[in-house]
Amino acid sequence: MKSSGRLKLEQRTFMEQVHECLDNGYLLSSKKIGSGAFSKVYLAYATQERMKHNPKLSSDLRNKHHTMVAIKIVSMAKAPEEFSQKFLPRESSSLNATYKHVNVVQLYETYQNSQRSYLVLELAARGDLLEHINTVSDQRCCPGLEEEEARRLFWQWQLVSAVAHCHNVGIVHRDLKCENILLEDQGFLKLTDFGFANCTGLKNSLLSTFCRSVAYTAPEILMSKKYNGKQADLWSLSIILHAMVSGKLPFKEHQPHRMLHLMRRGPIFKPGLSPECRDLIRGLLQLHPHARLGLQQVAAHHWMLPAAQELFSVLGAVPEPQAGSQDNTESGTDSMYPCTRTPCIHVQQLQSLQQSKTPKESTSGLALRPLEACPRQGASSACQALRSTMAVSPLVCATRQPLSLCSTLTIRNMPGHYLAN
Repeated sequence: MKSSGRLKLEQRTFMEQVHECLDNGYLLSSKKIGSGAFSKVYLAYATQERMKHNPKLSSDLRNKHHTMVAIKIVSMAKAPEEFSQKFLPRESSSLNATYKHVNVVQLYETYQNSQRSYLVLELAARGDLLEHINTVSDQRCCPGLEEEEARRLFWQWQLVSAVAHCHNVGIVHRDLKCENILLEDQGFLKLTDFGFANCTGLKNSLLSTFCRSVAYTAPEILMSKKYNGKQADLWSLSIILHAMVSGKLPFKEHQPHRMLHLMRRGPIFKPGLSPECRDLIRGLLQLHPHARLGLQQVAAHHWMLPAAQELFSVLGAVPEPQAGSQDNTESGTDSMYPCTRTPCIHVQQLQSLQQSKTPKESTSGLALRPLEACPRQGASSACQALRSTMAVSPLVCATRQPLSLCSTLTIRNMPGHYLAN
């Protein structure tokens, strides 16, 4: 039980925040949808007056058919100087740099005073990926998501697209994990929490800061080596994919030397997981950073492409399994896990093949369009980002329809780590 004095202080602080938000055009609700070490996130509503003066906000909310936002309130008094002077500005600048990608949470604006800093963010009402994996696992009575759903979230203009866009604009996330991936009402994925992100100006610049969850941390970081941020993000992507399809993390230890031992042993896959999915995970879970699959190789991997066997059959590029490749369902492998590398296909081959197919022939379960027909500015930006980042371009992008939410939506069971610090 909180003391009456502490309770009154919190109530007074909250009312101050309500007035400060109202002065800036937002109606702050008492619905707390997340919290971090130095921050709290509340559901809020943008006023019509505010939307008139913020084109970024009004454009996005008009498509969503509601006025709800998430406001992250950071206590400058509680936060250490390094956080307020270094990490908070990085979060804002990273979100501004990645603006208008459909799979990255949008930052609409910021404002602050001497006591608090406010970040007005896009609302993702369905919680985070970890919560989704656990819910689906309970419903299926089987750990993990169906591979088809994991493929949709991981590739078809979802997680890989978001990370590729970040890397394309020079941003490395450095804290990729299931808790930092949110889902909106229609199931689209939103990458969030850029508090540890960094801008990598030089192509081969190395970083030294340890700033991510141990379970998702690349081995070179655990060994206290300087690291390439993009290659470290690729390792974290493989951990997330393993969690999606298996319902658990591949390596879980608190001590770095024990984690490294598990990493050298290799991941253990659940029975029934397709060889193609295992091959992709192994290709990303390479101990040596330069041996990891790049994003263009991930995009071209046969597990990732819709109707993969038909596609590669038409192009005459069906890869044969390498001799000596092991399954590793029950036991580990050597430090470098064997993986079959899918041959890269030139973008013109993919586009010419796509032009001969109609949306009805897609097996992905989504209405699909050619790259040139991406429906919104955000989707178009996503297309352009991936085209400029990857030698192999995806065939299609999912058609996005606007959200249909009423302004009185009640958000239940939101995770406590929404935009956590």
